[in-house]
Amino acid sequence: MKYQPLLAIALLLTIAVSGFSKSLSEEKQRSRLQTLRTEEAKNMHPTPLDRAYLDTYRILSDHNQCSRFFGGTGSRQVLDELVIRLRDQTITDTRIGIRMSGTFTSKVEPQEGTAYRLFEHAEINNHGAFYHSKTFPAEPYVPNMGSFLPNTREARVLILLHELAHMIKSKDGTWLIPDDGNDSRLSRSNTLTVESKCGQQIRSL
Repeated sequence: MKYQPLLAIALLLTIAVSGFSKSLSEEKQRSRLQTLRTEEAKNMHPTPLDRAYLDTYRILSDHNQCSRFFGGTGSRQVLDELVIRLRDQTITDTRIGIRMSGTFTSKVEPQEGTAYRLFEHAEINNHGAFYHSKTFPAEPYVPNMGSFLPNTREARVLILLHELAHMIKSKDGTWLIPDDGNDSRLSRSNTLTVESKCGQQIRSL
């Protein structure tokens, strides 16, 4: 019994350090995204996710059909929050580009009042259309992302916009696209909805 207080203190310290590390890591990533949007980015080595982020950010910064669908420039903060949380993960289902799961937290972007949610987990599928396409016969088939070929600039942007639409509320209080979970048919339909709003901007990249 006399060791329990020490154990409790150790656990509390572990939790505190873990929480601090996570917060610090997120702040570093937030700072990195800010740097990507400046002239200093030319000294960096952007990843495919970095490039997709910049393309998507530019689309949402302009006054166009796509940015209006997402509620205006407040959606850029939601994009930042999504990208900060994304982690690479191997998922065997090649139809999945990004998977968000777990509990979610409701947020409001302060300047434009954009209401959105953040999921506990956000994972990019290493075997999906964001990073991969079928090259050799023995490899699994990777479907297009809407009308765009997998592992292309356009597909990556559409994947990010698809997930963003799951996160942002419309003015009527519903999510911009419904949750599609394991429903591949609904997921494809949702992708086409987003492409119908943003396809022109994506093709203009």
